[in-house]
Amino acid sequence: MAAGLVHSITRSCSQGNMTECGCDARLHGGGAVEEGWHWGGCSDHIRFGTWFSRRFMDVSEKNSSTGRVGFTLSTMNQHNAEAGRQAIEMTMSTDCRCHGISGSCAVKTCWRSMAPFQRVGAYLKERYERSVQVSDRARRKTRKKDQRRPADKHELIYLNKSPNYCLEDRRRGIAGTRGRRCNRTSTGPDGCNLLCCGRGYNTHVVRNIQRCECKFVWCCYVHCRRCESMNDMHTCK
Repeated sequence: MAAGLVHSITRSCSQGNMTECGCDARLHGGGAVEEGWHWGGCSDHIRFGTWFSRRFMDVSEKNSSTGRVGFTLSTMNQHNAEAGRQAIEMTMSTDCRCHGISGSCAVKTCWRSMAPFQRVGAYLKERYERSVQVSDRARRKTRKKDQRRPADKHELIYLNKSPNYCLEDRRRGIAGTRGRRCNRTSTGPDGCNLLCCGRGYNTHVVRNIQRCECKFVWCCYVHCRRCESMNDMHTCK
């Protein structure tokens, strides 16, 4: 959410849709002229988008924290929100345009651009896969495996491990995946390898009966044949 807010606000600034901001003018006039390039164009004003995101999200998060548990959750959420905002900056790129006679590229004008949000999402997904469990001891974000080392600002953190959704847990309202129908050929979340959590799957032959070869008969009804087919159905063990 924090990354999406930064991306959306910053893009609106660059497109001139907001009166409070525009392009990032800090880079204008600088660069390395001796190397044949200088800053110009419309660099995305990520500082304004980041400031807006912090003001919009962090203030409400601080106001919602009450007690030790509330403080711990609020601290975790604020850390992860900042990591999301940093993801926008970490995935930015420098784009340039050549100038010169007959495309000689004697001089280049360069500017800073945000990556497409799909790339930001992929970056955060990698961070999610490598997220770090932390301890709230002394109200400091420290790794459980190494209490002396604080969590890096680019890392995503969590307090407690997620429950095992593969197995039934009636106390928590988790139905598990046993008996769930899966797709044997899919590599997505509906695939048998992922959905069955490595337990394997059963194959059943199911007979399907449906209407087919329907024709309109004058006047006035529809005549259909009854077609039968045998299909394989796979369910998780």
